[in-house]
Amino acid sequence: MRYLFIATLVFLALALLAPVGSADSAANASLSLRSGPNVTRLVLTGPKGASFSLRAGRADQVMVAMEGVEALPGLPNPVGDRYVSALHTRNKGKGKLELIVELRPAAQYRTAQSMTGLGGPSLTVDFTAGKATASRPPHAPVAEAGDRPLRKRFVVAVDAGHGGKDTGALGAEGNQEKDIVLAIARKLEALLKAEPDIRPVMIRQNDEFIELRQRMERARKERADLFVSLHADAYNDPNARGASVFTLSEHGATSEAARRLADRENAADQIGGVALHDKDEVLASVLLDLTQNATLEASDRAAASVLRALQKTHAIHQPGIQKAGFAVLKSPDVPSILVETAFISNPEEELKLRSPAYQDQIAAAIAEGIRTYLKRTRPATAASAGRPVRQEVAVSATEKAVK
Repeated sequence: MRYLFIATLVFLALALLAPVGSADSAANASLSLRSGPNVTRLVLTGPKGASFSLRAGRADQVMVAMEGVEALPGLPNPVGDRYVSALHTRNKGKGKLELIVELRPAAQYRTAQSMTGLGGPSLTVDFTAGKATASRPPHAPVAEAGDRPLRKRFVVAVDAGHGGKDTGALGAEGNQEKDIVLAIARKLEALLKAEPDIRPVMIRQNDEFIELRQRMERARKERADLFVSLHADAYNDPNARGASVFTLSEHGATSEAARRLADRENAADQIGGVALHDKDEVLASVLLDLTQNATLEASDRAAASVLRALQKTHAIHQPGIQKAGFAVLKSPDVPSILVETAFISNPEEELKLRSPAYQDQIAAAIAEGIRTYLKRTRPATAASAGRPVRQEVAVSATEKAVK
């Protein structure tokens, strides 16, 4: 099931089950949505003293930051609309609210801002297929956002395992896992930087110690679409060899869901763009389960793509995707994989791991797997920049438990 379809279900569940807020109506904004055969018009109005501003987001979203607004009650249900798939809000603090409009494939839009008779802001957004042709509101500047939509680059969080006081596994020749995987991570970052639609983010840039959950949360703060944690395996049998690719086990997912639900009253962040702190346990559990299931499915697809690429040029330790409860794989809304590049405990593979040429090869294989996954996730990525693209949100994670 695609993530955006699940997100639509999430927001419909919120509209049906979430309690109505009690914000002062003087600080409320209002929204109307009218659907026609060729255009859908959204009109957002705010109280006096409020302000609206468009924010950059994915090409399949319109994001409006609202200042001086406490609530936006009574959001209409866009089910059946040709251009808008979902509407939801995000609380950004006292007097700050964000409206997110989810678009259907190929929908484009243009905007116009004006003032109401009461002195409040008014934003009109017209959604159409192809270039927007709806008439402009009189005397209102129009931003032709639909002509050159902003495409969010696919963010890959690259996590070099261990670091600082945590050396990771040690080879017979004294090579440390933390140093080898950082070198591979830097090479992977360079390869991904060369891709126009990918933005790599390094979780650690140097020899520093980062807590496991901090790695995961850093990726989430960067709004990563995929988290790739790099490691070098070790075993008491020096003949063990080959690369492996891991995703989160069912037990690990279950325990993380229980932890998130237990902590939801104090949670400051959101899961898949939805806050859980104001939901009852049943609704919170349903929302978390939908998001987490989509993330696990995306993780498996990414892992399979990377594993296929590795199999072309490298020995594989175990056939198929491996499952484990590594802490860095537990992000509920960022697809995450962990790659064991080779066995540092194997003398032959230790020599390879310290070789810049081998590091280049392993980084190239992982990059190929990521590119293939991206093409399948966002098939229109290579299309012209003038066409908005609907993307599947991937989920990230950061580092496995200390060995």
